[in-house]
Amino acid sequence: MNSALKILLVEDSETDADLLVRFLHKEKIDFNHSRVWNRDAFVNALKQNNHDLIIADHSLPQFSGMEAFHLAKSENKNIPFILVTGTVTENILAEYAKEGIDDYILKENLLRLPSAIEHVLGKKKIELLHAKLELAHKDIKDSINYAKKIQNAMLPDTTLLRDTFPQSFILFKPKDILSGDFYWFRKEENKFFIAAVDCTGHGIPGALMSMIGIEKLNNVILKTKEPAEILQQLNKSIEVALCQSTLYEHSQDGMDMGICSIEKETGILKYSGANRPLWIIRHGKNAVEEIKGTKKAIGGLTQKFSPNFESHEIKLQQGDTFYVFSDGYADQFGGDKKRKLFTKRFKQILLSIQDKTMQQQEKYLNNFIEEWKAGDEQIDDILIIGVRQE
Repeated sequence: MNSALKILLVEDSETDADLLVRFLHKEKIDFNHSRVWNRDAFVNALKQNNHDLIIADHSLPQFSGMEAFHLAKSENKNIPFILVTGTVTENILAEYAKEGIDDYILKENLLRLPSAIEHVLGKKKIELLHAKLELAHKDIKDSINYAKKIQNAMLPDTTLLRDTFPQSFILFKPKDILSGDFYWFRKEENKFFIAAVDCTGHGIPGALMSMIGIEKLNNVILKTKEPAEILQQLNKSIEVALCQSTLYEHSQDGMDMGICSIEKETGILKYSGANRPLWIIRHGKNAVEEIKGTKKAIGGLTQKFSPNFESHEIKLQQGDTFYVFSDGYADQFGGDKKRKLFTKRFKQILLSIQDKTMQQQEKYLNNFIEEWKAGDEQIDDILIIGVRQE
């Protein structure tokens, strides 16, 4: 032991107390002790709150070891308690055990006391550590839950998308409480902008990146209305924000995203992607038309002379449906063989539900992925945005 053990001895017999003290010294246990033998003295000793161990007899004048144990518990003193007593009935010992006493020893078997002391002290240390970990876990979880409220407040109001495109949905399933995926949309004059963004990581790191991304997108949209140019300027903004353009140590974090602008009246859709595609399913067709994004991330370790983000213009007809999404859905493990869903099957699923409304599609996709993973861990954030031209 690193320091002298502080023992509170509850014993009315001076002879028995002296015998116990001599025995502990003989066993080379480093300790200091104080002795009490009535209720008032015991309560006063508890208030000092500086004991490492209580060793108590069962029978005391107008007092008992059981009462001492109850008093210690009522004072919320998590002090190890060992009963050292003479002959008692099995019923009394059973009652002590039921109440949760740490250990009990008959005076005729004191040789077991040193190992009992070591055991109960170790047990209490573990219990104390567990309590501290539970408190720390609660504090962290409370902080994350509050951070979730802040992140949700920064996300755009989904009613804006539904009011503009009644046939639309957002399936948003963070892996953890916080998300590294985020959706973004904005209405500017006759254009509506939609983005699905997948930041590096998930949880707290991903959420920090998402908040930077939302703030930068809100600024960039004031400067340009072209999706490809939005990605170009966003890339520069992220590099500056994370000091990725300096010679000093910098963050390698970034984001993949697909962004499009839609003129609802004309059906003109402009798209640009950073490692993310746009999928279009034409009305009445049984194929997915894929517009691939540029093989380049926003931020991260992008090369100085990497290509500019490509721009694509598509004419949507009534009943055509398009999707932008992160990779979380297709990458989820599950099924009988615990394999990834994969992009090919994801496409097949979307093709199979084209007879459904967009709200029905959202429900179907959510139910499917839950059944697919069958209670297994979700490995990444999931985000799918679907819109049908009316």
